[in-house]
Amino acid sequence: MAEKVHQIHEFECGIYPRNLWITVGAPIDVLRDFFGKDLPEMDKDAAADVTLVHADKPKPRGGVLIRFENRKELNTENICHEAGHAALEIFHYCGAGINYDNQEPFCYLMGWIARMCDKVRRGKYED
Repeated sequence: MAEKVHQIHEFECGIYPRNLWITVGAPIDVLRDFFGKDLPEMDKDAAADVTLVHADKPKPRGGVLIRFENRKELNTENICHEAGHAALEIFHYCGAGINYDNQEPFCYLMGWIARMCDKVRRGKYED
């Protein structure tokens, strides 16, 4: 049986100065090697989570990491939920506000994040 390879998928957000990383079932030691030893473990009861991170390999950059516990948890409900958290983190970093009269920027970013998660789910990504 081939060894399971845990990948860290990276996506640039375009107009927002943050990167997005998505992992599925990656062990904490693999993630800490990439993001640093201070990366907290996922809560043992969590299906997925969002964490602000900084990566130094191959060059310094910051952003948001979405971790899914396993492929089963990479489902529509969890993708939408975590995309909302990730978009809020990016907006907070940028100092961008969300309000009823200007919903499009936030909803566009949230949809883009969900689309990147879906690409990972379907294996249709380009790192």
